[in-house]
Amino acid sequence: MPEEPSARDLIDEARGHIAGGDWPRTIAVVAQLHPADLADLVLQVDDDERRALIAQLPTDVVGQLFEYAEDKEEIRELIRAVGREDLAAVLEEVPDDVAADVIQQLEPEEREETLAALDRGEEVAELLQYRDDSAGALMTRGFVALNESLTVRQATEYLRLLQPPSERAYYLYVTDDERRLQGTVSLRDLIVSADDTTLREITLHDVHAVTTQTDQEEAARTLQRYNLLAVPVVDAEGRLEGVMTADDLIDVLQEEATEDMYRMAGVGDDERVFSPVRTSVRRRLPWMLVNTLTAFVGALTVAAFDGTLAKVTVLAFFMPVVAGQGGNAGTQTATIAVRSIALGDLDVSDILRACRKEIQVAIASGVAVGLLAGAMSYAWKHNEALSLVLGAALLLNILAATLAGVLIPLTLKSLRIDPALAANIFVTTITDVLGFLFFLGLAALAIDQIA
Repeated sequence: MPEEPSARDLIDEARGHIAGGDWPRTIAVVAQLHPADLADLVLQVDDDERRALIAQLPTDVVGQLFEYAEDKEEIRELIRAVGREDLAAVLEEVPDDVAADVIQQLEPEEREETLAALDRGEEVAELLQYRDDSAGALMTRGFVALNESLTVRQATEYLRLLQPPSERAYYLYVTDDERRLQGTVSLRDLIVSADDTTLREITLHDVHAVTTQTDQEEAARTLQRYNLLAVPVVDAEGRLEGVMTADDLIDVLQEEATEDMYRMAGVGDDERVFSPVRTSVRRRLPWMLVNTLTAFVGALTVAAFDGTLAKVTVLAFFMPVVAGQGGNAGTQTATIAVRSIALGDLDVSDILRACRKEIQVAIASGVAVGLLAGAMSYAWKHNEALSLVLGAALLLNILAATLAGVLIPLTLKSLRIDPALAANIFVTTITDVLGFLFFLGLAALAIDQIA
């Protein structure tokens, strides 16, 4: 049996047909692609090819491309390729939350025109009133809600008439006459309960909901913590407004993790490998300038010991070892601390417990690294005093770096500064300065023995 071509093979084949202008073969290949892979193909080709390819696709398929766009820049590229005149027709084919995401990228006057052209314009406009990073902005109105006064027979007949898609039937939400969320009812209970049983009698009230103003990352953590397939979204009065599905919230977790990683590296969270040069420079240069300024603090620390270095030049060989190991320890701890803060696992109230744990880790790691570095130093230079100074400096710097890795992110959080944005810069500066201070300071005290 011949092996099925992979998505990558199909994309490469389609790109070849597109380059040659062979649209019948292109469409034959594209028909075999999952919408997510088709979105990759559309976004890989150049602007002219993208417009030509989209012109060959059915409107509902073009709508799916927006559902799989990964960031705002990709959405804007698709908008340009579709064209303003056809955009409303395409948005009729997508869920309300996706349509809102797309319209958000338009200019104000274009938003009004597009909303006016949509049959569901009012519903989409309601989503646009919420903050970009809130549950209200991300929710969809594709859910099944049943009044608690309905009997099992009435609810079952209603579901038969409604015929909800499978992805909307994960949970059947139960509301009162004011649309306030009361809980959920399972399909199993609908099947096994007597026909005249009211939904109020079989409702499960243990429901984990979020409000329209809840931060999307907190909503994602709710879904993750309770192993849910969807999270209901209610307004300030508890009325059911929409749901956030697992696929949307998985995207949120991925976006937040990527954002934290980019911020810790000092780059913009929307930068990509092929972003324009001007964009990359604008994102990266400010933090490089800050790093340059903080690096001079370390240089000034070393300059204070120029007399010691002049007498024992061999000390310069080991300075990168002390600074490097301190930087590694600090970065490891800071990364864990920043992520724990983002997940809600670490707060300022946990500072003493976190420090106690990290001190134990630092002592164990520092002793092991110090002994190894001291032994290697002695094998190389045969200088006992130098080996002892190096080992002690490493232990002290790893201890200081580990504590800094906990304290700095928590301090930044208490000051309402994003720890992911600035923690590594301060941790690196502190470990460099203290590493040089410990090593050269101890060496100055033992200068006669080392020399």
